[in-house]
Amino acid sequence: MARLWHLSVFETATNFYVIGSDVSKTRYRLLKIGRLGMQTLDIAEVEQNYSKSDIMELLATVSEGSSVVFTQNEKQLAGVDRQKSLVERASDAFGLLGAVRFLEGYYLLVVTKARVVAMIGYHEIYKIEEVILIPLAVQGIPVNNPDELRYLKLFQSVDLSTDFYFSYIYDLSRTLQENVLGISGWSKYKQVDKNETNQFSDSKFIWNGYLLEPLRKNAVSEQWFIEVVHGYVGQQILELPCSRLSLTLIGRRSVEYAGTRYLKRGANSRGQVANDVETEQIIWDTRSSPNFTTGKFSSFVQRRGSVPLIWSQDPATRGVVGKPVISIDINEPHAQTAAAHFRELRKKYGNPLVVMNLVKRRENRRHETLLHDQFLKAIKYLNIFLPKAERIAYLSFDVARCHKTGNVLSKLEEIGLRCAVQHGWFQSFPPLYCRKLRPTLLLNDFEPLLSSDGRFLLQHGIFRTNCVDCLDRTNVAQFGIGKVSLGFQLYSMGVVGEPLLSSSSEVCRIYEDLMDQHGNTLALQYAGSQLVHSIKTYKKISVIQERSRDVIQTLSRYYSNTFGDYDKQNAINLFLGVFRPRNKSCHLWDLGTDHYLHFPVDFKMKADYCAWFVDPDDWGSFYGLDDWKYTNDSVFPNINMTVSVSRCHCLFSPEDLYYTYYRLWELSRLDDLIREQKDLQKSVMVDGVNQSVAHCYSFAKLWKQDLNDKGNVKQERTALSDDDDEEDEPLLKSDTEAHYECGFTTVSKLRLMTSNREMVLDRKNSNRRVMCLGILTTEEAYGYEIRKPSDVDMAKYVKYSRLGSCTNSCKDFHALRKSKRINLSISVIPDCSHLEPTSFFKSDSVYSVSLLPVSKASMKICTESVECAWRGPKSPSQIDLEKYENYALQKRSSFALQIPFS
Repeated sequence: MARLWHLSVFETATNFYVIGSDVSKTRYRLLKIGRLGMQTLDIAEVEQNYSKSDIMELLATVSEGSSVVFTQNEKQLAGVDRQKSLVERASDAFGLLGAVRFLEGYYLLVVTKARVVAMIGYHEIYKIEEVILIPLAVQGIPVNNPDELRYLKLFQSVDLSTDFYFSYIYDLSRTLQENVLGISGWSKYKQVDKNETNQFSDSKFIWNGYLLEPLRKNAVSEQWFIEVVHGYVGQQILELPCSRLSLTLIGRRSVEYAGTRYLKRGANSRGQVANDVETEQIIWDTRSSPNFTTGKFSSFVQRRGSVPLIWSQDPATRGVVGKPVISIDINEPHAQTAAAHFRELRKKYGNPLVVMNLVKRRENRRHETLLHDQFLKAIKYLNIFLPKAERIAYLSFDVARCHKTGNVLSKLEEIGLRCAVQHGWFQSFPPLYCRKLRPTLLLNDFEPLLSSDGRFLLQHGIFRTNCVDCLDRTNVAQFGIGKVSLGFQLYSMGVVGEPLLSSSSEVCRIYEDLMDQHGNTLALQYAGSQLVHSIKTYKKISVIQERSRDVIQTLSRYYSNTFGDYDKQNAINLFLGVFRPRNKSCHLWDLGTDHYLHFPVDFKMKADYCAWFVDPDDWGSFYGLDDWKYTNDSVFPNINMTVSVSRCHCLFSPEDLYYTYYRLWELSRLDDLIREQKDLQKSVMVDGVNQSVAHCYSFAKLWKQDLNDKGNVKQERTALSDDDDEEDEPLLKSDTEAHYECGFTTVSKLRLMTSNREMVLDRKNSNRRVMCLGILTTEEAYGYEIRKPSDVDMAKYVKYSRLGSCTNSCKDFHALRKSKRINLSISVIPDCSHLEPTSFFKSDSVYSVSLLPVSKASMKICTESVECAWRGPKSPSQIDLEKYENYALQKRSSFALQIPFS
């Protein structure tokens, strides 16, 4: 049986019964949980499929003739005798989130409410809206144990109804490329047995892995569980004249070294960094097949995370205003922490690795510079032991310094163009033939990495971005890189003629909104407030509103970091199982710090100092090879990437996908379909990918602005500044905003020969001023120039106008009912053939309809019905009275025969 979609939880005095059904509610499974054990979880799954009648018979047997209470309200359950009743605690739930135990008995977590927020092909992505926590012990919640209640309250402070997502048949913990390749029958990937579930999903992004451990240890089938991802999921539908695109943005937050802003900095001893988020943008042509192997899908992945060093910021050194002092806690001469981090990235994504460090390189007061220098030193050391083609490409980009010149986004586009052709992107279809015939100059240096059969274009390597917080600056940098990649994705799908996405286009605005929502969500999770600087701040739009918003978010972030971060960090440690409560041991709130939870004293790094890129478990295979980079087969040449079969893919078949997507077992209601489509697919009509916002909105900015106006560049600084973008030194002409290290030479430069004025990368001619007064021309505002029509076009228009003048208005159709169109006077039009109709059709329209004659029988029926309603029913005829008397006599005789004799 495939996975279970609908769950109901019933409670008796001694047991819990969890009944699950498939999506069509035709097949059922049973899970029995005992309530008598306190220290262990007594749970058993019945290895049998039931029908609906079998389940109803089972519930009747369990209730033993007692009442069945269908309610989930605790107040209504107060007056119910649970010893004699069968109580339904959850109805039509979505799945089991797991089970947890603190000091007393276990609690069962059930997802009761969720809604669809996105669709990728056949696959629906749900956002959790409500989770109930059911105590499994007989006595319920132990109110006489204050420590148990405190742990319970701390656990429930993790709001599971905010930014937690799951999917029944799509593995959200993995990228689209991993999911597609995992179900495509590649011989490279090891087919894992369905019972070996630990290898399916990427546990790095599964937030309820600790909660599922008790159920998996008791051999409960995977079809009962849902694995949730924490982060962000947003989707927007784009209606184009030639296609209909779905743009989805997914942000996956890592569970490793997770926490709040100032309490989780840098990385732990295993190389797992703080605020680690994988961002993926997916495009799907909805007019193609929803199947991954036959539809048109494309994706691009990038990564953000804290600087992979052991460093910290003590909030106590902050004071009322300002930023805490950055301190390097451990100076590692062999950069073991950074090596462990980049080893993981190489294993997951392959080569090349491009690192963009947004930490400031120059400061009058040494603050961020210390972090920059140590990170650069670590990367230079690691590159010593790598071949030149596999070295980590390092780029230092000072956003604050570049912001003073007002060209942050254009500089990011330049960086993105240099790197996108090295990583590529994933697409589930082979390159279009028209792109081979007419290639663009921007892809002269692009060498696509195709699968062995040429079906898929693969992304290899990753673009990693970081600043101090990995919030404001990192988000705008990822927007710039993602915007360039989005242009390449649309170009590869045949939507645009050139892989250039205009910054003023409606598609770019939609992508900017998604990235802003993505950044705000991640900032709320990590720092307790939204972005201090959004993307609009770097675009010089609405400066006054943005600065007032910055002050509010700064105060909100300061309050959250000062008063709420410690409790939030304890809740995260308890939820993820970093701290596991035990009787007669130190409690979580008694710990002075959680440092030793993330940095075990007995931990020892096993990797070699020189061969740091080799996993310690792969030493046997490493010593038997001459060149490690050629250990992969022909599917992935010169890169190292591992993909396993997803857990979700083992719980369904292609037939189940079709059956679930089209829901053949149920009748569809038109109003429900309209409501679902309205809620899910709020599409935006766009005439073209590079259509300007001025086309979509009537009151757009049509006035030119002086690009060199210093007043538009310089912004007012706030007193309460918690922003890492503020610059405390003057801009030096000798400094450059982007500094490429020697390892970056492997990423070749592009010769950008394009006439697009927005993508000009040569800054030598930037001093030329344009006229800054007056109204924009139509070519500047709308992209086309108004010209006088040609003689041929004018002749066509004259002929069209004459043809329109001879026809009658639709409002005058009621005057033509009694006349025939043959008799209408039509003026002679030159160069036109006059066609005489051979038959006559009625001139009915939406304005008037000719009445049809009514027959005498129909009129009689209508007259009789009206008279019956007005005067009452007629008296029955003599024939009808005789029939009724005969019927009454037969009834009396049959009733008399049924009376027993005394």
